[in-house]
Amino acid sequence: MKKSVLAIHDLSCHAASSLSVVLPLLLAAGLDTSFLPSALLSSQSDGFDNLFVRDLSCECDEIMERWKSYALHFDCLYTGYLASERQLELVLKARSSFLFPSALIVTDPVMGDEGKLYQNLGVSHITMMKKLCSGSSVITPNYTEALLLAGKIDGYGGETTLHEAEELTLSLSSEFGSSVVITSVPVSGGIYANLACDGTRVRAFTYEDLHAGYPGCGDLFASLLVSFLLNDESFFVSVHKAGEIASYAIRETLKEKKERREGISVSHAVRMMLETRL
Repeated sequence: MKKSVLAIHDLSCHAASSLSVVLPLLLAAGLDTSFLPSALLSSQSDGFDNLFVRDLSCECDEIMERWKSYALHFDCLYTGYLASERQLELVLKARSSFLFPSALIVTDPVMGDEGKLYQNLGVSHITMMKKLCSGSSVITPNYTEALLLAGKIDGYGGETTLHEAEELTLSLSSEFGSSVVITSVPVSGGIYANLACDGTRVRAFTYEDLHAGYPGCGDLFASLLVSFLLNDESFFVSVHKAGEIASYAIRETLKEKKERREGISVSHAVRMMLETRL
């Protein structure tokens, strides 16, 4: 029987990001997917100015009220960027109303990169994301977001040691009671790694630095991780496969000489997902 996912992310009408990345991958993985668009944007925000942004919290709340009459329940709740406390309330409502008891809750605490919060976000956003991480099965912060969650952002200096990265991963797992994947960790020696902890063990998955920071890469990795976990792969195998396909998609996007702000080319990852399923 197919597994079902509820994805709560914003929707950018142009350039790869959030739901435009999430939905193709979940569907390619053979998952029954429903979604709530928390906000509507004219484009993804990295590299574009004069954005149109419409918060859809009220609309999402109305949709969930209708869903209650359908008796909908999901095997997984997967959330990304949230703009406000109102949207946090939507996620908590979804957790309490629409999940099976054994549901997987995957939280991507999107809030910063390169040692700083995204523009227009403040300390209150860190507090909000900590609330969201609590009660999650898996959280997938990037290195900056992991430091923000741990209250260690002042220690950001680019590279870290593998030991320090392992300690950070273990501490977040202990604090939030969840499995953790910290992505894009710059390890000493010019190596990049995804650090994963299942609550007990920590493993580092190194990869080549392709010097390509396309928007949507974080959404791509987290969506691949959700896909593999719901298709009954083990946690560490899922992290490894997600990293491999994400790296492949980045390499293929680079070959296209695509403008960075247009985001990652999701089709490469979708094709690889479909080939894996055949």
